[in-house]
Amino acid sequence: MTILGLDLGTKKTGVALSSGVMAEGYATLDSGGESFNDFVAALKQIASEQAVDKVIIGLPLGKDSKPTAQSRWTKAKAQEIGAALHLPVEFVEESYSSAQAEGEKGDRDQNSARIILEQYINETSSRSL
Repeated sequence: MTILGLDLGTKKTGVALSSGVMAEGYATLDSGGESFNDFVAALKQIASEQAVDKVIIGLPLGKDSKPTAQSRWTKAKAQEIGAALHLPVEFVEESYSSAQAEGEKGDRDQNSARIILEQYINETSSRSL
């Protein structure tokens, strides 16, 4: 199973992929403003080329784990992405992934997407034990 991980942003989106227990940063895409349709087209191409089965998107929640304006925006865009790619979308709470990614070498957006995807993999593998 190939999983696409996204750190969805209003300007840039980090993309990661996983076919097993490890995730790797894959790309950083422009997702802002009028280019959202181009962004979705790029995701469709990646999903097709990589035979993606599922999309995982980081969901930023408030400190009290309640929805925020950003999390509501993320959920709305995730619905559009899932419908366009014809793939299931799941969420992972990701409030600190960007801060964690800043401490790593390489592209921050890709690293954040990789962290989100690895968190999903770890959470789902621990549930199956």
